[in-house]
Order: sequence, then structure tokens, then C-alpha cells
Amino acid sequence: MQSRLQKKKKKKAMSNTMGEAISSAVVSGWAWLPSDLLYLIVEKLIPITDSIRFGAVCKHWQSVACHQKQQRLKSCHKQLPMLMVPSKDNCHERRGLYSITQGKTCSFELHVPYTKRLCGSSHGWLACVNENLEVILLNPFTKSTICLPPFKEVPQSIHKQAYRCAHYIKKVVLSADPSLFPNDYEAVALFDRNGTRVSHIKSGDHGWTHIDQTVRFFYGLNQVIGFDDVIYYRGQFLAASREGGVFAINVSKDPTYKPHISIVVPMVQGIDDQAYLVESSRGDLLLVRKFQSLNYVECFTDTLSFKVFKLFSDCGDKIRRERIEEIDSIGNDAFFLGGNNHSMCVSALDFPGCHPNSIYFCIDNWVGDACDEVQEPLGMAVFNLDNRKFGTNYNCSSPSQKYMPPSIWILPTMV
Repeated sequence: MQSRLQKKKKKKAMSNTMGEAISSAVVSGWAWLPSDLLYLIVEKLIPITDSIRFGAVCKHWQSVACHQKQQRLKSCHKQLPMLMVPSKDNCHERRGLYSITQGKTCSFELHVPYTKRLCGSSHGWLACVNENLEVILLNPFTKSTICLPPFKEVPQSIHKQAYRCAHYIKKVVLSADPSLFPNDYEAVALFDRNGTRVSHIKSGDHGWTHIDQTVRFFYGLNQVIGFDDVIYYRGQFLAASREGGVFAINVSKDPTYKPHISIVVPMVQGIDDQAYLVESSRGDLLLVRKFQSLNYVECFTDTLSFKVFKLFSDCGDKIRRERIEEIDSIGNDAFFLGGNNHSMCVSALDFPGCHPNSIYFCIDNWVGDACDEVQEPLGMAVFNLDNRKFGTNYNCSSPSQKYMPPSIWILPTMV
């Protein structure tokens, strides 16, 4: 009997030892998979969070993830934007990050103070303006900063009021990530609340180039156009007006070339609340118009709706004036729109929890000229094009956050 028990214990001990040896071999084998194989795995990881988890496995995997960083950022994979919101403790030196797929604010916060107004968010970089009307580019993930030259053609009355100075520059949009293309990126800035002034700058320039915004229409009249949004599409900046028109911002490296604005898609009758330009996951250029009816006496929204238009061109890679068609669906895409950020698009299939055929948009604090002050709430909502219904994804209704800066989308670039 004792002999049988001893044999059983000995067999179990051998089994445990063998299991530990196999387990050790498996762990060792996973840790030292060939780098070429690991590179293939990293290329299949689209969300940045997956890459972070990949690099946390072991030092070898982390080295592979770091080596693939530049190639990954330059790839066609688009990341899921995150919403910059007030910090949990309302700290004026930090901002929180809200994830739409997790439905909660992340524990990780960005050191972005509230002392400067944000007037842009492109490729993971924020644009803010100071009292001297200098635009400062900030990457809150890498803590890198770029100081662009100040604007010179500014009315003197703007400099006398800090509030007006901060809001004089409406939006700044970049053509590319300055981290990846430090010597080959451009920027366009829209001025005043109506976007009736435009300036352009290239990396290395010593000053901004003002662009005449007067456009001659077919009926022979000249008109200064106000722009809502700008996008860099197929090597050219394009701008959208509130009336649904699309215009090309024509610039050149040739010093004798005079920058100018030209019509791509004519404006239509009726004025919407906001116009956006978005590049779909398939590379199509889309115009999104938000129609918002306001009660200017009571200062509240009556109705809100979106319409999406596809811009067509018969000239290959270049965009010219052709035709525009309203579409009912954007398929599996999800748009991320906001008054202060570069309009973005991702395929919802790549990010579980992201709703397809939907428009995520920031709730703007400005509610018309009749109410010239910041209003609550801050946050973001989603509009589903299938059922034409709205849903509130993030709402910051705390009285303590009433006068906090508005939410803004940002593209994560920590990996």
C-alpha cells in the first residue's frame, strides 16, 4: 500500500516537473519568436491600445513595437479619436480623455492647461493661440511643441482685448504630422468667428501668407466667403462654407504665384449651422452639413439634423467643379466632427464598440450671436444615419464645469 502511494506521489511530482518544464519552454518560445513574425503581428494591430499591450508582454516584444512605431504611424491604419474633456478633479492644468468604445474617462490624463484656448486638433497635435496671436503646436502625448510665427495683418482692436484675441483665430488645420514630416508639413488658419480670412504657412517659412478670400462667381459678382472647415485632401487644402460650397485654397512654392481661392462646388440656397469636410475610409471626399434651428429668444435648440453629400470628380486625383450627390449612408464608417478639430473618419469594424454609419460630434458651446457667452453643457453626442436618431455619449452637466473649455477630439499618438 505504501509502495503504491509512493509511486503515485513520484508520478505526480514527475508530471508537475514536466509541466513546469513545458510551461517554461512555451513562455520562452513565445518571448523569442522571430522578429519578422512579430513584425507581421504588429502590422495587424490597429487600435493603439493593442500595441501597448503587445509591447508590455516582454522586452523583446517591446523592442519590436518601438521599432515599428514610425512605420505604424505612416501606415494607412487610422486610430480611433478620443474626446478631451475636463479632468476628474477640474484641475486647470490637466484634461481627461474619454473613450467612446469603453464609455468612460480613462485614468490617463493630458497635461494641457486651460489658460490657452485650443483652436485646432490635427494628427495628434493641438493648436493654441496666445495674446500675441502666435500659434503654438503642442503634442500632449510626446510633450513636443512648435512655435509658429505670429500673425501680422490683425486689427489693432483685437490686441486690446484678450478674450477677442483668443477667439480671433477660428481654426488651424495641419496637412501632416510634424513629428513624421518635420520639414514637409503645411498649415491653414481661419480667422474671426465667420472664417472670412485665411492664411497659409509651410514648415520653415518665416511668416504666414494671407490669401485673398474674394471669389468671382459665374454671375460676375465678387464675394468674400466665410469658411467653417478645412481639410488637406490629395495634396491640396479644401475649405467648406456654411452655405455648402467647397473651395480650393491654391498655393505654390513659386514666389511669383499669387495664392487665391477658387470654386470647387458652388454654394446652394439655405444656410446650415455648420459644414464639415471628411475623407472616408475608402478615400472619398464627403461634405457633411449640420442643420440646427435655434430659438434666439430662449437660446435653445429646436431641431438638429445632418445631411451627407459625396463629391464627384471626373479628373482622376484632382478635385474640380463637377457634381454633388446626397447619400443616406456612410456604411461602416464613423465620423468625428467638432468646431475646433480636424474632421476625422474611421472604419467602425476596426474598433468594437464604435457604431457604424454614425456621426460623433462635439456639443458646441456657441449657440448663436444672440447669446454671446459660453453655455453648458459640454460634451458629445452621436447621430445614427440608419434611424436618424440621436444619442448622448458623453455629457458634462456638472455646474462646476460650466465655464470649462469645450470638448475637442484628438488623435492618440503615444505609440
